[in-house]
Amino acid sequence: MISMNEAVDRVISRAHPLPQESVAFVDAVGRVVAEDFVAPRPHPPFAASVMDGYAVRSADCPGVMTLIGASRAGAPMRGSGNTSIQPGQCAYITTGAPLPPGADAVVPSEECRVDGGTVSIDANVDAGKWVRPVGFDIKAGETLVPAGSLVGAHEVGIVAAAGGGEICVHRKPKLALLSTGDELAEAGEVEPDASSGRIYDANRPMLAALAKTSGVDDVLDLGRAVDDPGALASLVARAHAEGCDVLVTSGGVSEGDRDYLKEVLLGEHGGGIEGEVHFGRVMMKPGKPLTFAEVQSKTDCGGNKMLVFALPGNPVSAAVTFHLVVVPTLRRMMGWRDPRLRRVHVVVSSDLKLDPERPEYHRATLDWQEHTRHLPAAHSTGKQVSSRLTSMRGAEVLMELPRGPGMVAKGTVVSALVIGNLSSASVQLPAISPEVVR
Repeated sequence: MISMNEAVDRVISRAHPLPQESVAFVDAVGRVVAEDFVAPRPHPPFAASVMDGYAVRSADCPGVMTLIGASRAGAPMRGSGNTSIQPGQCAYITTGAPLPPGADAVVPSEECRVDGGTVSIDANVDAGKWVRPVGFDIKAGETLVPAGSLVGAHEVGIVAAAGGGEICVHRKPKLALLSTGDELAEAGEVEPDASSGRIYDANRPMLAALAKTSGVDDVLDLGRAVDDPGALASLVARAHAEGCDVLVTSGGVSEGDRDYLKEVLLGEHGGGIEGEVHFGRVMMKPGKPLTFAEVQSKTDCGGNKMLVFALPGNPVSAAVTFHLVVVPTLRRMMGWRDPRLRRVHVVVSSDLKLDPERPEYHRATLDWQEHTRHLPAAHSTGKQVSSRLTSMRGAEVLMELPRGPGMVAKGTVVSALVIGNLSSASVQLPAISPEVVR
């Protein structure tokens, strides 16, 4: 049995960034940049006004100038005669408009007196005042979005501002999902009760949703497989044949007499596949039977290998192990520089009993309070049994609790792995007016 840290290390060592492809920058949200995106041109491409006012020659100020025209955003000053600013002249200008030739500064409207066709300015004006020079925001050749960056809305805006069309990103992985077990049923298919011995399959829909929130949208749903090794082998072979990079299964990896999946992954039940199991038990709670393997075709030994994560069947175990090992794998394939879950420190809000045999990943929600403003308080989601899926509801972190006797006392600071979206966390502290150093 290996530790969770060792399991993650092994998984990441087997996963590699997928080949790159070019996509329209507006379609790159959630993708990871494979090559630096470099600005093809400067921005702004011309000297631009920062204010509504008057474009002037700084050498003429203070003074009275003749108004000869206007330069507006999208409509530079034009004319049949001389459109450059000569000594003693000025032009009205709007924010973002090109500075007319000859002008080297802008004076805001509120600092000018306009009388018919003349403009009076009473103060000295420095050259470059209220002007953005060429390339002030973006220089030609500047690296705007480095390789390894995750593209979000702001990166899209940056590429658009630079006039980019396409951006080079890593391909997203294709993922297959399979639930196993004679006991599983779809909603509406059968009424779960003691006479049928059936329960609804929660894992496959949940894991599909987790894949989507992890940035994977190409998911092959292999459905449910009965506890038959030949049927399982055929479905694993289908996932490989259809070009899946990752297969995630749930159930069939414990020590029961109908848990065949490890044998199937080793190629012992046909299907034209063979594989190598890298680990099959992890020192953790929940999720000890977690299994990781690589599978390939028997007839194409040098062909592509598919990564297989055989998750435990209990839904909480499936969810926790997906977060801990599958999410870093998907991130690695998509090109993340650091694919591991983010770790934070939290304050335990109640006494927590430790498991004497295994480290526990305890589900918790967070809130920030004024008396604990430096670290968030972590609240247990309740009874932490692996069948109780409601313990995942609202969970934002997995607290990393050591194994051992005794308990972790209320108020103790522990580490926790982030699994939720903290932008929606329970936090609304009062605004702070910082002390200003003059």
